[in-house]
Amino acid sequence: MTLRLCVIGNSHIAALKLGWDRLMAEAAPGWAAVEPTFFGAPSDGMRHVALQGTALVPTRQKISSHFRQLSGGYDRIELTRFDAFLLVGLNVSSKRILRFYKSHAWVGLAGTAGKTLVHPAFAKAFLTERYATTQLVEQARTIAATTGKPVLALAEPHWAEWARQAPEGTSDYGWDAAISAGDGPALGQMFETAVGAALAPQARFIAQPPETVADGITTRGTYNKEASRLISGEGGGTDASHMNADFGRALWAALRPALAETCPQEGVSA
Repeated sequence: MTLRLCVIGNSHIAALKLGWDRLMAEAAPGWAAVEPTFFGAPSDGMRHVALQGTALVPTRQKISSHFRQLSGGYDRIELTRFDAFLLVGLNVSSKRILRFYKSHAWVGLAGTAGKTLVHPAFAKAFLTERYATTQLVEQARTIAATTGKPVLALAEPHWAEWARQAPEGTSDYGWDAAISAGDGPALGQMFETAVGAALAPQARFIAQPPETVADGITTRGTYNKEASRLISGEGGGTDASHMNADFGRALWAALRPALAETCPQEGVSA
């Protein structure tokens, strides 16, 4: 039996699609029963998609065009066609927690100088509430309520480790300060905890594969090399926020146990 998987995301869906193409090119065992259909809209484009009956329908022509291009011709997402859903990125990233860390810290962190010190439970509750307002959580809530089908979710990847000491003009969200203080792993763990709590119970959060993570809060450079925000795979590796096919393949490996557990299908095993 085939598992019809609906994959919905923003530009970070590119790495996942490229990773899937590699799995298929290699005829990787255990994936023949999975049939993903990809729907994507750049940046916060999914904000311009509304539920009409049992379909997610773009309210802007440009979003419809993106859907058709990635899905192979579909300009809307008919939810009843699918057995399970995978949401990707949709504006959930560790940048939000790094912004919080610039002015706040919780007991147990080292980089507390000049910051408002709060209880870890407060930090978790505050960040969970903030992540609950994102498109990732809102779309998960809509899909789960409409279909009752399993929903898995991936956040946007941590930025590439070279962003820590990026050239002038590159956005700095405070990676170097966090890592230099030794707080990277704790921030990364709080990120996973808060996002997982924000998504529960409507979706299951799959954390970024540990082998891809550097210093707890960035992504190893090898997964950013020649990265692209384009499904075609074209790119130059100068974008710290998007990852490559190697990263996408690692994501599929991380998803495999969850797919097997959440949606038992012949040929899909952990």
